[in-house]
Amino acid sequence: MKKITLLALFVLAGLIATANYTYPVEKPEAYQMATGLITPSSSSYTFISNLKIKEVEKLLGRKMKLKEKLAFKLYQWKLKKELKKKADETDNKGETAFILGIVALGSLFIPYAGIAAIPCAILAIIFGNKAKKNNPNDKKAKTGALLGWITLGLFVITIAIVIAIIAAIQF
Repeated sequence: MKKITLLALFVLAGLIATANYTYPVEKPEAYQMATGLITPSSSSYTFISNLKIKEVEKLLGRKMKLKEKLAFKLYQWKLKKELKKKADETDNKGETAFILGIVALGSLFIPYAGIAAIPCAILAIIFGNKAKKNNPNDKKAKTGALLGWITLGLFVITIAIVIAIIAAIQF
C-alpha cells in the first residue's frame, strides 16, 4: 500500500508541477501548492521535498496512516539531502572547470610551463561538460570548457607554426 501511495504521489506531483497554471499573487504559497497552483518552472522533486503532511493528505483525498507519514518524512529527508548534494557538486565542478581553463590559457604563454596547459585544458573541458550536463545554465562551466578548447586550439596552432618554421629552416 505504501508503494502505491508514494507512486500516486509522484505521478500527481509530476502532473501538478508540469501544468501551466496561473494564480493571483495574493494567495499564500502553501495554498498554491496544496491546490496545485504552482509555477511551471518548479521541479517535482523540490515540490515533493517542500510538501507538508496536511498538503499531501489534501492531495490524496484521505488521511495518511502513521507508517505512511513516517515513510514520507524519511523520503523527504533523503530527497533534500540528495538535492543539496547535487547542487554542491555542480557548483564545484563548474568552478573547477573555470579555474583550470584560466590556468591552462595563462600557462600556455609562459615558457616551459606550456606543457602544463594541455592537461589543465583537457580537465577543464571534462569538468565543464559534466557540470553543464547537471546544470545547463552554469556560466562558469561553459566558460571553463570554452577556455579549455581555446587553449587546445592555440596549442595545436603553435605546434603547426613551429613545425613549419623547422621545416623551412632545414630546406
